[in-house]
Amino acid sequence: MLRPHGLKGELKVLAFAPGAPNLQAGRRVFVAGERHTVTRAREGDGAWILELSGLKERSAAEPLRGLLVEAKDGDVGRNDDESYFIHELVGLRVVTNEGRDLGVVVEVMQMGASDVYVVRGEAREVLIPAIGEVVDEIDVAGGVIRITPLAGLLDESK
Repeated sequence: MLRPHGLKGELKVLAFAPGAPNLQAGRRVFVAGERHTVTRAREGDGAWILELSGLKERSAAEPLRGLLVEAKDGDVGRNDDESYFIHELVGLRVVTNEGRDLGVVVEVMQMGASDVYVVRGEAREVLIPAIGEVVDEIDVAGGVIRITPLAGLLDESK
């Protein structure tokens, strides 16, 4: 949240996703651990102005300055069937399509055009680009990411 907006307890927030699909009227959110329902949402000056249940005055919104507006994973609308939360990926084992075990995802670096999975194995760390040409399958329930490495990606000569 950026700051309170106006005198009626509204909040001015930045959204992580275009169109703020998880901040629209009727959505359940949490601020400082308290559950609220978005009763009204509108765009304004590059941000979103939210009216939340239980916040009726600026004095109620002021202590929330700078806090995150959050939602439970199950309540968050995903962009598509191939979208994952970072915490779902961290800890997954990464194996090549030939069965070579590369290690476990320890971090997801958000680099702009595509994410990069930091995979730590017994011998070394490997950076795996999260692109369709490399990532064949992400099986969160099975705990594995299957990849087809690009030429030179796993170059062991270094």
